[in-house]
Amino acid sequence: MMEKKKTVREIADMYNVTKEGVYYWIRNGLKYETEKVVGIKPRKVIDPKDVDNFLKLGIREKTK
Repeated sequence: MMEKKKTVREIADMYNVTKEGVYYWIRNGLKYETEKVVGIKPRKVIDPKDVDNFLKLGIREKTK
């Protein structure tokens, strides 16, 4: 079963970081998509698995 993509706010809540922290991850390579919903301005959505992969890469680079 595929996990639903989350908004920036939902990812921030899941990982106990600020929205600004999630935007920092995006600027540094975290994958996201832009979701367009009628009546709501476009928003960034992120697969939590991509966050897990992104954070593990950062940890691995520091240990080299």
